[in-house]
Amino acid sequence: MKKFNREAAITERDQALSILDSDLNRLASLYERCYQKKGKGALLVFASVIIKGVFPSKIEYRTKKQILKIFGDPASQKELGEMIDGYDPRNKGIMTLVTSHSNASFFVTFKFGRRED
Repeated sequence: MKKFNREAAITERDQALSILDSDLNRLASLYERCYQKKGKGALLVFASVIIKGVFPSKIEYRTKKQILKIFGDPASQKELGEMIDGYDPRNKGIMTLVTSHSNASFFVTFKFGRRED
């Protein structure tokens, strides 16, 4: 089994976030449309896809129930559930960014207009 490489996962995450930062208005618009249609939730984005130049679309949006089912770890479910419950979707979004390194997942919030770590 391949050993988890935390530094590689963080590097991949940062690279994908840098790409997304270049078009936060587009990301915010996507998030807002999805929220209005489906309710509170999060984008499920794969870093490798972003790095290859594919921007997220509405199919990456998951409702709270859908996104929490993806995570088997109760601590991750609790953390993400609290994030989703505690944000104002009119000016803030949530993204779960999954890297190709052991599927390491990072929960990222972003204000419309700029990302928050």
